[in-house]
Amino acid sequence: MRDYRMYILVNEDIKISKGKLAGQVGHAVMSYVYHKAVKPLSEGREIISLDEYMKEQKKIILKCPQWKLEELESEGDHAVIRDKGYTQLQPNTLTCVNYGIMTPEELPDWVKELKLYN
Repeated sequence: MRDYRMYILVNEDIKISKGKLAGQVGHAVMSYVYHKAVKPLSEGREIISLDEYMKEQKKIILKCPQWKLEELESEGDHAVIRDKGYTQLQPNTLTCVNYGIMTPEELPDWVKELKLYN
């Protein structure tokens, strides 16, 4: 069994409460699952398998500078979460990016250098 983990990168340049952050991370998880598994299935396209990941469901939450999150957003390959601005944040605030599911060995060095969110 491979050690799959989901990596979610959180904007370290904004102030956000723990509850709000939990909601944003939840959005990132659901967005990833929807865009990589549910939507492709309904469109008859190839989907990613979540079977191995679901055995452990490890999620790694890392602090990341906003400029890097914006760079990832421009690549278009990641689940990007921008807040609607109904409560604590300004509308369209970039809160987090779901970088995806992979093993630690597959992770780029720059992600390995990020600090855990605590």
